[in-house]
Amino acid sequence: MPDRSAEIAIVGAGPAGAHLASRLAADGRDVVLFDPKGAWEKPCGGGVPTRAIREFSFILESSSYPRKLVRQITMISPLDRRVTLRLDRPFAVYSRKVLNGLVLDRAIEAGAEFVRESVVDFAREGDGWIITTDQGNRWRVAFLIGADGAASPTRRRLVGIFPKRDLALAFGYNVLSEDAPSKTNGGNGIAQTGVDEVIVRFPRDFTGYLWAFPRPGVMNFGVASKLGERTSDELRRLLTDFVCDYYGGAMPDEERVSFFGAKIPTLDLVSWKDLKTVGEGWALIGDAAGFADPITGEGIYYAFKSGDLYADAVRDVSRMAGSSEVFQIAAGAYEKMWREAFGRDLEHASYRLPHFYHGRFIGRIFTDAMILLARYHKGVRTILGKALVGEQSYVTLKRDLLRRAWQVF
Repeated sequence: MPDRSAEIAIVGAGPAGAHLASRLAADGRDVVLFDPKGAWEKPCGGGVPTRAIREFSFILESSSYPRKLVRQITMISPLDRRVTLRLDRPFAVYSRKVLNGLVLDRAIEAGAEFVRESVVDFAREGDGWIITTDQGNRWRVAFLIGADGAASPTRRRLVGIFPKRDLALAFGYNVLSEDAPSKTNGGNGIAQTGVDEVIVRFPRDFTGYLWAFPRPGVMNFGVASKLGERTSDELRRLLTDFVCDYYGGAMPDEERVSFFGAKIPTLDLVSWKDLKTVGEGWALIGDAAGFADPITGEGIYYAFKSGDLYADAVRDVSRMAGSSEVFQIAAGAYEKMWREAFGRDLEHASYRLPHFYHGRFIGRIFTDAMILLARYHKGVRTILGKALVGEQSYVTLKRDLLRRAWQVF
C-alpha cells in the first residue's frame, strides 16, 4: 500500500494526545492520531480537578458525556481520624472511556484523522519519520508526538522506560451500582451517605492512599503506592478490605466487580533535572513525559495542559518560522513552557513526598495532623480542599498549614 503522509503524528488518543490533536487541527495543521483502542476504560479514578475544568471549559460543556460533580471529600487519617470537606467549586468524575471519548470526538470534529491502529515501528528518514502500523500501513510525517501513557512504547524507543523509582503501582475495582445502594457503616466506619462523595484513606507507613470515587453507574475504588514498596498481594488485600468496609463488611457480588491495575508516573526528585521530553523530531506529553503529581498521582490536568502548551508553542512559532522548522522550534519552546507552568511545582511535590506520607507535623504523623487540624478549623479545611483538587501549591502547603495551625492554638 502506498505511504500516506501528515505533518504531525500523535501516538495515543487519551486526553493529552486527543486534546493536542484537536488544537493543532483547529489551527489548520495536518494531524494523524494513532490509537488501537480509541476511547477505552483506562485504569484510573477519573477525577478531573477544578483547575482543569476552569482552564478547559469544554470538558463540561456537553451533557452527552455523563459525569458526577463532586463537592464533598472525606479524608481518613492513619490513626482513623476523619474530616469531611465541602468544596466551594466541584470537580468532575468521569468514566475514563467517557472522558477519552469526549476529547477524541473533539479531535475528529476539528479535522484530525483518527487511525484505530497500533504503531509498531517508526524510523527517521531525512528530516521526518516513517511510521508503520500493525495493519501494515505506512505513514510519512514531519514530527512525532508520544502521548501513549506511562508504559509508552514511544518513550521506550526514544529515551527508554521510566526507572522503578519514578513509578507507582495502582490497583482498583469498578463496582456496578445497585438501584438502591446500602447506607450501612463498615467495620472502619466508612459510611455511604447517599451524597456524591469522594473518600480518601491514608494507611499508616504507606507512601500512597486508597480512594473511592463515584461515577455514573459505578463506584471506582483504588489504591496507589510507590512501586516496590508493597507487594501486589499486599496492595490487593488493602484494597479489598477498603471495599468491604465501604459495603458493610463484604465484597459486592462478583458479577458487579471488575479489577484493574496500572503503573503511574510519580517522578523522584533527582529525575526532574534531566527529564527529557523533546528531541530531534519528537516530543512527549502527558503520562509519557512523566507529568503526574508525585504525591497524588493525578495526571489528567497535566495531560490537557502539556498538550495545550505544545499547541501554543506551535501557534507562536508559526508566526516566525517556515513550515519545515515549526514543530522542532516549538518543541524547544514547549520544554521551557512546561517547566515554568508546572514543572517546578511537580519537582517540589517530589521533594515533599517523603514528608507528606512519613514526616511529622506539630508532633504527629503529617497526614494525621492535617486531618486533626481540619476538624477544628475552616481555614485548614479550605487549604486541604484546594490541595486535593489541585489548586494549592505544594511549595507553600506546609507554610499555609502552619499559619492556620497557629490560628487554632
